[in-house]
Amino acid sequence: MDLPPRDARIHVFSVSDGDLTLAHQTYLSRLDAEPPAATALPEAFGAAIDATYAEVFSVEDIAPMRLRDYLSQAHDIPSDTLAADAARLDALSGDVVVLAPRAIEGLTRLSPQPELTHIGSYPTAEADNAPRELPPAAKQPQLATPATATGTPVQRKVIPWIVIGALVLAVLVVALF
Repeated sequence: MDLPPRDARIHVFSVSDGDLTLAHQTYLSRLDAEPPAATALPEAFGAAIDATYAEVFSVEDIAPMRLRDYLSQAHDIPSDTLAADAARLDALSGDVVVLAPRAIEGLTRLSPQPELTHIGSYPTAEADNAPRELPPAAKQPQLATPATATGTPVQRKVIPWIVIGALVLAVLVVALF
């Protein structure tokens, strides 16, 4: 499978039954303990895959969410882009591998083992950098004035009486025990 330079697509593969066993992993954590006979992703794809940017999981792990919805939400792939492969994506069961662009950065070719079936390569949503009109500015700039304080300030003569009252109360409590 040839890759274009600076490929920014998300690549999805299904893992069919066979001798290939991949350890389940997501970006945040491993879902399962690594099987003793797990094949490393670079070996499975015949290329220097950066496993940090790869996910391997069972479709059942994201149920009741469909794989299409997961790809749309987690990888920002527009729903209409996935619509062409909707039936194929919805029919998948078992393990899938999702390779983000950084997993294949700098690679020109993948040589996946026969148990890995390429389902599709999907571009992510484009950033909308279209210029927009700003709201109109105020005609006359004005300085904001702070709100005036309401109520009466605590008078300096009240505070010593509060302290004296607290000390008398403390002495009474100590005397009772």
